[in-house]
Amino acid sequence: MDARLITVAKTVLNSRLQDLHNAEACLFLTNSAGVILHQWSGDTSLMAQLAKLDVEPGFLVSEMTLGTTSGSTLITRTPTFVRGPEHFGAQFSRFTSAGTVITHPVLRKVVGSVNLICRFRDTSPLALSWVCEIVSEIERGLLEASTKSEQLLMQGFLVENRDARHPVVAVSEQTVVTNAAAARLLGSVDQLMLWEFASKIVADPRKATDPLVLGDGMAVDVRCRSIMNDMSVAGVVMNLKRVPAPSRSARIPAHEPILTSLIGTGAQWQTLCERLSRASKTSLLLVGDPGVGKGAVADAIAGPSAVVLDAADASTGQDWLGQLDDALQRRGQAVVIKHIDRLPTALVQSVAVLMTRHQNVAKVIATSGAWPHDGHTTDDVLARFVSPILVPTLSERVEDLPALVNHFTALHQNADRPVRWMSDALQALSRIEWPDNVAGLERVVARVVANADFEYIGARDLPAQLASQTSRRRLGGLEKAEVTAIVDALHNAGGNKHQAAAALGIARSTLYRKMRTLGIDLNESTF
Repeated sequence: MDARLITVAKTVLNSRLQDLHNAEACLFLTNSAGVILHQWSGDTSLMAQLAKLDVEPGFLVSEMTLGTTSGSTLITRTPTFVRGPEHFGAQFSRFTSAGTVITHPVLRKVVGSVNLICRFRDTSPLALSWVCEIVSEIERGLLEASTKSEQLLMQGFLVENRDARHPVVAVSEQTVVTNAAAARLLGSVDQLMLWEFASKIVADPRKATDPLVLGDGMAVDVRCRSIMNDMSVAGVVMNLKRVPAPSRSARIPAHEPILTSLIGTGAQWQTLCERLSRASKTSLLLVGDPGVGKGAVADAIAGPSAVVLDAADASTGQDWLGQLDDALQRRGQAVVIKHIDRLPTALVQSVAVLMTRHQNVAKVIATSGAWPHDGHTTDDVLARFVSPILVPTLSERVEDLPALVNHFTALHQNADRPVRWMSDALQALSRIEWPDNVAGLERVVARVVANADFEYIGARDLPAQLASQTSRRRLGGLEKAEVTAIVDALHNAGGNKHQAAAALGIARSTLYRKMRTLGIDLNESTF
């Protein structure tokens, strides 16, 4: 929004620069937070004086930082005219300032302000009316720009919606439009996924070939078309089509429900359940990255009466082997061996012999981070399992993330202080790579819930070290370190940017500039 505001304001002011020069004044454009985005100078010496008072692009102009000035219009939401000594700060007693807010004509919210500053001796009673006139033109420009983008988006939507039987969704920076077929198909979680899907398409159109898996596990093919407004993307129109289910003759006979105690409904999770159901009578090797939930899956399959051993604890040697030998001799007994790939090399051959000897007695369910026949030190044991089953990573089942977050929140929150996650926080979490997968997600949820001050958790409440991973663009190593340091300073300062800048040892204008460049301030936009 800031970029669009600057573009429109420049167009409006280009024809008024001579008037500004004649008035020997300077004009400043701010965003809704009071940060100066752009300046126009009608008097270079006046501009230099104001720069010494931190009135220049990148700095904050508000009542909290400068006292009563025309910047107060962002608080009062009314035109403000402050003459010389009327300024709260003595440093501004030599100036007169006039300002008023810019209200977006479509969004109906304040998106910025225009402020004129001149020397007190040059005060004109027409200054405020001139500023209001400029703002009116900027608002008309925003209306024209927004109307054009929205018209283009709606035109694209209507073209795809000629046959209303097919689900069609149009997504822009601030808007989601669906037809009735899409509304019936999509849930609240799916809207979040559509936003992320659209943002990936804008960044890389080749992503449009990837299937989209909805929250209930249904896969849909997506045909996308980017809607362009001049040289920028105004939105994306998506035509959704259900992936055909297998024919009745090709379907696999139904199995008993499995993993019902665990969280998951997405396509990857359903594939896992299907494979486990087929192999329910045989010994199983569950393979996957750290934290994907291999142990939880093994426990769920084995049941509460299973004997559970951890190969990582097998350093006790004969005692551990004795427990395994005893468990494997119980007919019908389920034996869970976790981290079997961590089995000490000295015990590998003995365990392989025991498993071969009792292979038709007990059912073994093992977890491993290594695959059989991959040259691992425990390959003699891993090779005893005929068909290893892969447990998907969290990034492969992102459609399950909201349900997992809610589950972990219920586990870790104080029953007297329930909390809810906002969509921007869930969207931010969905952008993280999660090297520790579900286990890492649970740790983050537990930490955020424990530190939550309010009922609702937003993206700003996420740990500082995650901020660099939630940016819309890929950051380099140094940029990631900068983001972590800035967000940590902001958290410690309670959101006060002046204090955060001081703690970081940088100018406030530098802090604002870096926040914009690094994309730290998550706003309400889709892309």
